[in-house]
Amino acid sequence: MRKVLVIFIDGFGLGENNKDTNPLVKFDMKIIKRLFGYPLTVEAKAVLTHKACFIPTDATLGVAGLPQSATGQTAIFTGVNAPLVMGRHIQGFPGPSLAAIIAEQSILLELVSRGLTATSANAYTPNYMEMVAARKRKHSVTTLTLLSAGIGLRSLAELEAGQAINQDITNKMLPQLGIFDVEPVSPQVAGMRLANIAQNNHFTMFEYFQTDRFGHKRDWGVAEEITNILDEFITAVYQATKEKCLVIITSDHGNFEDFSVKTHTYNLVPTILWGPGCYEVAGKIKDITDIKPAIMEYLGEESTG
Repeated sequence: MRKVLVIFIDGFGLGENNKDTNPLVKFDMKIIKRLFGYPLTVEAKAVLTHKACFIPTDATLGVAGLPQSATGQTAIFTGVNAPLVMGRHIQGFPGPSLAAIIAEQSILLELVSRGLTATSANAYTPNYMEMVAARKRKHSVTTLTLLSAGIGLRSLAELEAGQAINQDITNKMLPQLGIFDVEPVSPQVAGMRLANIAQNNHFTMFEYFQTDRFGHKRDWGVAEEITNILDEFITAVYQATKEKCLVIITSDHGNFEDFSVKTHTYNLVPTILWGPGCYEVAGKIKDITDIKPAIMEYLGEESTG
């Protein structure tokens, strides 16, 4: 059975090779050096091998203005050039027009219609739907992608059982949400758990957004912690999946890679792949709208419907 794991890292671009502005250079991600020999920067060239691939990927999609989350994430998970359709890049959470695109063309909806298994590994708090109903929270693109395909949200109980991953990877942010009885986990353990979830589905996705959140805040202390967490987490996923599962890491726009500004950036984003089929799939990706069709083609032979 072919398996795909997509790790979506919000606001994760290719910046200058400058320790004074780029946390990804200052704090170093050892797994990236291990796979490609150099850090994630704008100077990095595409790498296409059967071991691992790196594709500098366009997130502007030919539309003027800074790339934003709502349209960028819609483009990734539907294959639709959402900013072009909407006439602009749209920040934050999707409104009715983007929600309609997701409801009709999301990757999860298409996979489920083919009879394939698809899921998100992200855990949701017990009161999440109540908060949305009370208009205190909004559905993200990834959540709408799940709901539009009729896929349930993973629960706190699943998180405690090691069958889900919190959005911060380590569970250390849960007390901020009033949840105090879930033990923290190391990035390595979280990575192994994500790999295990991916082994049981044709398609699995996981969303991490602290990069975008603290990219805006330009907090160097937190940036060091985030970089180390991602390094250890991705290393664990790589070790557990490199021969078993096609893994794709990508982003919707730049931000975290440039602390000289508080905004998003025009930078290309990294798409990193490894595992069975990585060379063939990577060759089909130039911008973020190419990711969904490349995955669908890879999983095409797995249709059971």
